[in-house]
Amino acid sequence: MLQYAAPLLVLFLASAITSFITTAAVKRIAEEAGAIDHPNERKMHVEATPRMGGLAIIFGFGFPLMLLAANPHAAELVSKNLSYLFAVLASGSLIVGLGVYDDLLGSDAPKKFLVQTAAAIILVSFGFHFSSVSIGVYTIQLGIFGWVVSVVWIVGVINAVNFIDGIDSLATLVAITIAVAFSVIAWIRVDVFSIVIMTALAGSLIGFYRWNRPPAKIFMGDSGSLFIGLLLAACSIARPIKSPTALIVGGPMLALALPVLDTLIVMKQRFGAESGLGARVMRMFNADRRHFHHVLVEKYGSINKAILSIWIITLLFAISAVLTVIEETKLAGYAFGIAGFAGMVFLRYWFRRGGLHAPVERQA
Repeated sequence: MLQYAAPLLVLFLASAITSFITTAAVKRIAEEAGAIDHPNERKMHVEATPRMGGLAIIFGFGFPLMLLAANPHAAELVSKNLSYLFAVLASGSLIVGLGVYDDLLGSDAPKKFLVQTAAAIILVSFGFHFSSVSIGVYTIQLGIFGWVVSVVWIVGVINAVNFIDGIDSLATLVAITIAVAFSVIAWIRVDVFSIVIMTALAGSLIGFYRWNRPPAKIFMGDSGSLFIGLLLAACSIARPIKSPTALIVGGPMLALALPVLDTLIVMKQRFGAESGLGARVMRMFNADRRHFHHVLVEKYGSINKAILSIWIITLLFAISAVLTVIEETKLAGYAFGIAGFAGMVFLRYWFRRGGLHAPVERQA
């Protein structure tokens, strides 16, 4: 793996610089195209802000990867993972198209899920899927049901990242932390494919962060959050070799715990309200202010404090993810995961600083 250190460093820096420079151009294009996010009762910003920043993230991710292809080690990587790379390219194209369409014209939930499911099926068809469930020393073979579980997981992660993109820089910081954790896990597993993908993603997100930090000058929009979710979902399943993948509660799954758990909690709350079954199902996908970041902003009365709290919990889950892939530190890893879960539950349900109706420190 040491032979990849220098190319990876170059890739990281190139991705960050490319994303930072490209964001300025995307911001002007979004303003001219009318891709503007206007304030309303559900959103935290008070000024109209351009979106579509995800295009800069995507360009910062992809362009340096094309340049890296000239490296002999990278060429070897491509030859060994051609099907994986094609799957990411094909499914990513669908997701980017959906994101841009949504940022410009808006898209309803059924259309989004249809495209997301198609993208997930492409990934699963090319090897990104679970074949079994591992519970302690027991392993249950999933058979064809493993494909269904994998599609649900991929679509779920895509939406979890999309849903957490609710306040300035939150999705960016959370995704950076998860991408770094995935990179470390890939290094431990000698998974060169995942470490290259996650290094490029982390660099691109760091370059974008300068524009997205509070008060944000541009939002990533669905073009960014959906694409990021797709890459994280894919690399949470990918393995160094195309061997059967077990569904294990640990490793990459723990790194994604905060956005996934938050999504499940919110969907359960939406479904639980009284009404007909059809209306309850549809309400699960309606936007509201039930997400973790909304709850913390109301309790703290401060967007920055909410972001810091969520990032700390994400960091605990990220450390847990890394430690659980090493046999000697697996117990410590689960301890960090329990700490992250306990912190999330405490802040969401019991923490009362400022009260639920505390004035919110708005971002100008």
